Amino acid sequence: CSKAVCPFGCANGGTCTRPRVCSCRSGWTGATCSQPVCNPSCENGGTCTSPNTCTCQNGWSGDSCNNAVCPSGCANGGTCTRPRVCSCQSGWTGATCSQPVCTPSCENGGTCTSPNTCTCQNGWSGDSCNNDINECAVDNGGCHHTCHNTAGSFECRCNSGYSLASDGRTCNEPPAVPRNIVVSNVGKRTATVSWVPPPNTFPNQLTAVSAYRICASQNQFQEGNRVVTAGQQSRMYEFTNLEEYTAYFFHVAAFNSFGEGASNDPIEATTLEAAPSAAPLAVQAFPNSSYNITILWSPPPEIDRNGVIIYYEIQLTETENGTEFQWTSPELTTTRGSLHPHFHYEFRVAAHTSIGTGPFSAVETVQTLPAAPTAAPTQLRVSNFDSSTIALVWEPPPFTDRNGDIVRYHIRVTEQETQTIFEYSSTSQHYTLTSLHPYYNYVISIAAETVGVGPFTTGLLQPTMESVPSSAPGNFSMAVVNSTSILLSWSELPLPERNGVVQGYTICLTNVRNGRDTDYSAVSGPYSIVNLHPDFTYRAEVAAVTVVGAGPFSSQIEVRLPEAAPSGPPTHFSVDELSPRSITLKWGYPLEEDRNGVISGFRVRFISNNFTDLEVENATITIEEVKPFTLYYAEVAAFTMVGIGPYTVRIRVLTPEDVPSPVSTTMLEAIQGSPTQLTVQWRPPEEPNGELLAYSVCCRESTQQPLCDCDSAISVSSTSCPCGDLEQDTSYHLQAMFPVGLPHVKVIGGFSPYTNYTCFMTANTSAGESSPGIPHSSTTDESTPADEPQDIMVNSLNSTAILIQWSPPHIPNGIILFYTIYINDSITFNIIAAYQNSFMFGWLSPYQLLNVRLSASTKVGEGPLTESQSVTTDESVPGAVDNLEVLVLNDRPSTSLGPPLSPMEY
Repeated sequence: CSKAVCPFGCANGGTCTRPRVCSCRSGWTGATCSQPVCNPSCENGGTCTSPNTCTCQNGWSGDSCNNAVCPSGCANGGTCTRPRVCSCQSGWTGATCSQPVCTPSCENGGTCTSPNTCTCQNGWSGDSCNNDINECAVDNGGCHHTCHNTAGSFECRCNSGYSLASDGRTCNEPPAVPRNIVVSNVGKRTATVSWVPPPNTFPNQLTAVSAYRICASQNQFQEGNRVVTAGQQSRMYEFTNLEEYTAYFFHVAAFNSFGEGASNDPIEATTLEAAPSAAPLAVQAFPNSSYNITILWSPPPEIDRNGVIIYYEIQLTETENGTEFQWTSPELTTTRGSLHPHFHYEFRVAAHTSIGTGPFSAVETVQTLPAAPTAAPTQLRVSNFDSSTIALVWEPPPFTDRNGDIVRYHIRVTEQETQTIFEYSSTSQHYTLTSLHPYYNYVISIAAETVGVGPFTTGLLQPTMESVPSSAPGNFSMAVVNSTSILLSWSELPLPERNGVVQGYTICLTNVRNGRDTDYSAVSGPYSIVNLHPDFTYRAEVAAVTVVGAGPFSSQIEVRLPEAAPSGPPTHFSVDELSPRSITLKWGYPLEEDRNGVISGFRVRFISNNFTDLEVENATITIEEVKPFTLYYAEVAAFTMVGIGPYTVRIRVLTPEDVPSPVSTTMLEAIQGSPTQLTVQWRPPEEPNGELLAYSVCCRESTQQPLCDCDSAISVSSTSCPCGDLEQDTSYHLQAMFPVGLPHVKVIGGFSPYTNYTCFMTANTSAGESSPGIPHSSTTDESTPADEPQDIMVNSLNSTAILIQWSPPHIPNGIILFYTIYINDSITFNIIAAYQNSFMFGWLSPYQLLNVRLSASTKVGEGPLTESQSVTTDESVPGAVDNLEVLVLNDRPSTSLGPPLSPMEY
């Protein structure tokens, strides 16, 4: 225990010198020496991260974070005084001191380029750029005609009739109109334009013609879509791809370096006639009847006629068979007859001039009006789906006989047995006849309809199939035979309602409680159904059956069967709660199909040494006063008013262990010669209530308060009694557990000698400790005193006697029989026995120094001696002087004497 402990350790070479106190090395501090020390300390929010090393925040640097940082630096002698802040010298400003300052400031767009120095824009001068420069004073400002000065600049102006060129200085002089313009060689799509260059009044490089622009327009007041450019040496241009039979207006203009000159007055010329270059417009047709159509159109666009239209050519093609028709018409409409009803025809139209025929229009389509079919449908086929249904399938009439789109088909059905005629229609090529009578003969024919109805097919005979009965058996009844069977009966169907041969009957029996259906087949009635469930309600119905199937069911009849004893045991039988002295059992009702009635109650058979039958109403029972750690068996059965059902599977129940009953202590006695041991003997508890694990004993001195009143057992340890509610300020002698076994006798030690102890026993199971048994008392054997006599006082009574007084030892360990007094001086040694707590010792010499010690003795022996006590007897007068002599010397007497026999102190 000589080493100090620091629970969190001492970091960075620190040493734990006292509990929880670290002695740190230089450069470190803190409870665990984990905090570095920086000298000088970190400034401006810096953090000391290792000895004398600061980690600075953004904007600071240096050993102690006292140097501001400007990332872009401070120019022109500026100083960084705060993060990102420069203190500038005179004449400079800005975030980095890079912007010069001019006083006064620069005007008219001038720029301060160094302190008090302005760089001026063009047109200005002076220290602050406030003096205008007159550019016109030197070489007329470079202007062609007139220079005009302005504030900070100048502008060039031209004389009347001239325009300023793009260079801002030169004055333009555009060319005049070309001369002798002639249009010749006019054809269907061509024309040639020729000219003579315009005159040049002041010939020079700038005024010379550089190109010509020639325009052919169909509008004399607008430029046309045919504009071309010719070189400066050109004198003629031929236009091609002009429109036929079209009037054009021609213009010519010259260019020089100053721009485009004026053009001539338009010269008109018309191209020659040609075949049309476009087809007629708005070509359309409409049917007049099933056999003729009318076609009409508009002329081609005027620009594409290329002359005078003389007539139009029409082409007509019958799409279905490819027959072609062709004719002409001088009008914008024509009619064609003797066509086929509801046929498609393709047609187109072309225009014709004296020169030739132009292109045909796009192909258009027209259809003649429909007519009634001229033939009946073909390939009629029939098939039976069931006894009341016939499916019909057919093909339409031949295409050439349809005469239009078939909108529907007419179906005529004759019921031969009743001569009833039914009419139906269908928009498709199939139809299903329904709701027919079983075993009847039907004659079927079909016709197609367009704008009218065509002829019917020859009638086709088709019978219907057999069907299920059309009604249910009559007089249906149900009788209860017993709790598990019923008897059903009914009458046969009338012959007209059978719809075939009745092969038998089907019975549907419904368990009303669970909704489960069961089907039975019977050849005839009555019919018995057995193995049903007691106390269940059943609902039954019956239907007749032919080879096709079952007919409609009869009305349902419902009956409830009588109760019976349950056929199954209760469910989920288990132990709900279990304690050492009670058992709670619970279970569920039998399955619903096994109850067979209303469960009146339950019979519980509880088995220990014999059978105990208990009847309860609810599905749980608590059985009291069972024994702990005991094996029981249980089973349960349900019963109705009729009887009891089967028992469940027997379950095994072992009650938990409990604390044992109190242990009876039969003997507690001292062991002679063993003053610290007692012998305890006991009998096992009458009710172990489990598997005994151990015994324990608890003792206390009988002179103390009563023993603890144990309400509940607690664990035995070296510091607690094996029962609760111990008395405060009471010492208990605890003995560890004794293993279970024979004999039930044990020597226990650790007691004080010659002390009366009261002890009791407890027993242990896994459930805990028993209550304490009846306590027994006994006194341990004597021993030698454990300590010396107390409170010793030794006083001198006079010059010859002393008085010794004392108290008994604190721990006498028995009956003190006598005390032994040891008295000695420098010569003699006396041993005296005393039987009281005081003793007077006389016949001493005056003023005698004595040493006194005492011990106490029991029957076992002597205890330890006290510390030596010193005392001196009182003084007395001296005794007679010994050896007195008188001598005469030189005539004078002289006396000589020895010491007194009993000297006295002076």
